[in-house]
Amino acid sequence: MRFLKFTLVLIAVVTLSPAAKAQIAVDLSKHQIEITSGFDGAELLLFGYDTRGGEVVVIVRGPPETISVREKERTAGIWINQNEVTFKNTPSFYFVATTEGLRGDGTLETILESLGIGPRYFGMTPVDSNLTPERVNEFREALITLRERDQLYAKEPGHVLMREDRLFRAQVPFPSSTPIGDYTVTLYEVIDGLPVLGAEVPLRVRKAGFGAFVYNTAHDHPALYGIVAILIALVAGWFGGWAFRKS
Repeated sequence: MRFLKFTLVLIAVVTLSPAAKAQIAVDLSKHQIEITSGFDGAELLLFGYDTRGGEVVVIVRGPPETISVREKERTAGIWINQNEVTFKNTPSFYFVATTEGLRGDGTLETILESLGIGPRYFGMTPVDSNLTPERVNEFREALITLRERDQLYAKEPGHVLMREDRLFRAQVPFPSSTPIGDYTVTLYEVIDGLPVLGAEVPLRVRKAGFGAFVYNTAHDHPALYGIVAILIALVAGWFGGWAFRKS
């Protein structure tokens, strides 16, 4: 019997920083999420005012990545790499929320497809793949499933609550595995069934505390980081041997 397993390989990360162009009033409870050693997730509050009081779509997108999805086949009890597909321009994080009026009648799917919004509509472009389109789509679906499992892609759209006074708000959850980088929060107003860009708000996710020091050292001074890591391993080994002899 043939068993398949998919894994992701991160190739590169490129930050994206579009300029904000607000047409409706919107803001976040904070514009920066700090990831410390004890970070177990966060939740931001998005709030604003829509002069029309209509339907709203919120998209939170993480920095784009180039990712390889590998297919593994189990042979004689061992997982062996088989085919591989690399996708570029893949958001590291993706969240969609909408007002209630867009749900239930297919309107939301039509809007998302027209804007290229959502994991199954945005441009996850395969790079130099010699597989058939059907097989490439299997890898694409595997990537989406793995990201949903890690709570980096929402399985279902979140809720934007619109009040009668045209104030709205939405909760945006971020898991403990949230990638660092520059994010964008984009709002669309749906007018006469057509999406119109409302506003874009920047959001930054960064490491803080001792974890930030280790991360920056590893990336800015890899040689020094390697030497320190070796010294720590040697000291730990020596101390473990000494403790064993004492016992």
